[in-house]
Formats: sequence, structure tokens, C-alpha cells
Amino acid sequence: MTQENVLSRAVEFAQTLVRVPSVSGTPATHDVIRAVEEILSRFSRSTSRIAAQSTGAPVLLAHCGSDDPNAPSLMLSGHIDVVPPAGMTDPWSAEIKDGRLLGRGSTDMKGGAAAAIAAFCEASQKDLKGSLWLILSTDEETDVKGVKAALEEPGAPRPDLAIIAEPTELTIRNEHRGDAWVRVDFQGRSAHSSRPHLGVNAIEAAALFIVRARKRLPEMQKEGPGIGPQTTSIDMVSGGAAPNVVPASASVTIDFRYQGEECGRIQEERILRVVEELRKDPDFPPVEVSTTITGDWPALSSSLENPAAQQAIAAIEASLGHKVEVTPMSGWGEGGYMHAFGIPAFYFGPGEGKLAHTPKESSPVWHIEKAAEAIYRAVMARCA
Repeated sequence: MTQENVLSRAVEFAQTLVRVPSVSGTPATHDVIRAVEEILSRFSRSTSRIAAQSTGAPVLLAHCGSDDPNAPSLMLSGHIDVVPPAGMTDPWSAEIKDGRLLGRGSTDMKGGAAAAIAAFCEASQKDLKGSLWLILSTDEETDVKGVKAALEEPGAPRPDLAIIAEPTELTIRNEHRGDAWVRVDFQGRSAHSSRPHLGVNAIEAAALFIVRARKRLPEMQKEGPGIGPQTTSIDMVSGGAAPNVVPASASVTIDFRYQGEECGRIQEERILRVVEELRKDPDFPPVEVSTTITGDWPALSSSLENPAAQQAIAAIEASLGHKVEVTPMSGWGEGGYMHAFGIPAFYFGPGEGKLAHTPKESSPVWHIEKAAEAIYRAVMARCA
């Protein structure tokens, strides 16, 4: 292990991660895990293991400090997979230009992951009285199975607080909505298009459902304070076999952004209520209807009143030299799973979220440097 001020290497670590084309679901996600393992072996005094291997989306879990389960504890969290680099000319260059780190993942969220890694390595060289964890996933941009599976494993950590280094422009986000995807399948009966009366048209049923669902589903959803309205978005439609065949099947997939303790099952029940209403309409074809929850990711609503959060926020504010804004997050993140497993969590990291997933993705270098310092001070406030 190299003994030095590792915080100064946060940007270098970010460049190392950006150079790995770790698009979610590709073999390169294993390569980026190995890159982090190499950093930890050189710059930290820690133990690490690969969790959630059965999911095909490996999760790196590293630990340093006390093994006492009653010791003060903190987890640094993030993901090191990225979305495909659509529209980017040199997405893996990790070039620094005009004070910004360029490349896919520089914002979402390898800049933040690098800041967390640097803070973890620096803290690991100290005589920590508390317990410090680092967890990095590789499928946050797809189906998010890895971190859930890792937290379900025997002996998985349950720290006093998790800090997730998503791009927040060095502010704090402690709430976001949950997200559920529900597919609605319509099964009719095929026939030749010259004799449509012999068939049951699944696409017509789906079309009538869409018209009704656009009105009724929002009416069924409850509004909640603090994290924005619940939303319904009909995002995928498919069906039909050929232009001269009455379609026997069709499907509609709906994205629900929900509040608090709601879940995909509740959204599914609302869909079935809409279908029952439609069956009273004589124009609705006599199709069979089934629903499948294809994804369900829980909401985060984390109180910042607990001692661990108060310590961390005070340390972050001392590092930045000003009071930090606390607001909800519009999208979804792995803090939802932290909340589901009883771990208080908030987001704090470098970069502007509006640039994530865009051809112009980049992150201010000073953001990464400041985030590393602030996260390190939060760690020491809790674990030193």
C-alpha cells in the first residue's frame, strides 16, 4: 500500500474509471471492478470481496476500520456502470479540458465514485474507531439487481448512514420517488383481416385501455408532500403479426413514479380496476388481460435528524464553507434500496445531473476534488 495523501488522486481515479467502457450489461463491468480493486490494493488498508455474483452484475464491497458491529459506521456508495455513449465522439478519453473531465460516466457517476474511493482510501490509512464500508455496483443503469442482492447476503452491512455520490452539484438530496414498470398484456384471437368479425382484436382493446388509463390512473394516484407528484407515463406499445392478420396479442408498458411506501403491486391493482371499468363498455373487445411487474424500485424518504446524518452534513458544510442546500431528487437512485433495508441515506456528489446520459457529459474537476475532501471529512466525523 502506498502511504500518501490519496485525496489528491481523486481526479486521477476518475480518469482511470472513465477510460473503462463499462456499459451496463457488458463484460467491461468486470474490468471496471478490477480497476477499483487495483486502486484499493495500492492505496488502502482494507478488505474487499465481490458480492451478488449470481446476478451477473458484480458488486464490490470493501471494508476498513472496526469489526465491532456496535461501532459507529458509515457506507460510501455508488455505481460504476454507464449508459451507452450515443452521440459522443470520444467517450472514453477521460481528457481534461477547460477544467472539466470529459467522457461517458464523468458525471454519472464515475466522478462521484472516484471521490468516494479516494475518501475511503485516505480514511483507511487512519486508526479508525468506527466501521467504514464502500459499495460499488455495476447495473444501476439497467435492472439494479446487484446492490439489492448484495444487501440481502448474510452478513451484509447495515451502517448508520450511507452517502451515495450521485451528481448533485455538491448539494444534498434525501428524497426521491419510487419507480415501477407494469406490462399489460391483451390476448385476443387472430383471424384473416378480410373477416375481422371472426377475430378478437387485441390492439383495439389496448387502444381503448390507453385512452381510459391516461385519465383514470392519475386520478387513482394520491398526491404526497415533498417529493413531487406521482406520475404515470405510457411508454411502450407492441402488437400485431402482419397487416392482413387481426392481432391476437398486444402489450402496453406503463412507468409509475410513486410516493412513499407505495409499490408496483398497488399500481398493478389500479390497472386491473381500469380494466374492470372497461369491461362494462360494449365496445371493449372480449380479450383476456394479464399484468406483469417488470421492475419495481422503492422510494427514498430519509430523515436527516439522526446523529450520523447530522455529523456528516456538518462535516460537509465545514469542508465546503457554506450551508448545503437539501432538496428532493427528480430521478431514482440506489438510495431507494438503502431505505428499504433500513439504512438512512442521502445523495451528495460532484457534477451536474442535467449532463448525465448526454453527448456533452462532463464534470468540473474542482467538483470531484471538493467532493472527495467533503466525503472524507464526513467519514472522519463519524468513524475517527
